[in-house]
Amino acid sequence: MITIKRDSGYVDKTRAYKVVLDGNQVGKIKGGQQIELDVTPGNHQLYLKIDWCQSNIIEFEMNEKVINFECESNLKGKTFWVPFIHLIYVIFKRKQYILLKIKR
Repeated sequence: MITIKRDSGYVDKTRAYKVVLDGNQVGKIKGGQQIELDVTPGNHQLYLKIDWCQSNIIEFEMNEKVINFECESNLKGKTFWVPFIHLIYVIFKRKQYILLKIKR
């Protein structure tokens, strides 16, 4: 099983991120929400998506009982106030729009 916890930040607060596992959408996660997904043993790829933007892709091997992931928008804190930063992420850094990481 994997868990994905999303922060409750301002950016995309009212919109859900699509959860994509091995190329298939398997769920959605809203701001401040945590979801659990059953995953078969073996190698997998996980990323999150919103419109044409997405997160980094994480490859992992499911051989533990639970793997915990966290996600958040890269447009937060001081970065949020940089002029034109939203356009830069949407146009040039669209695969880095969401930050996905394994919680250790």
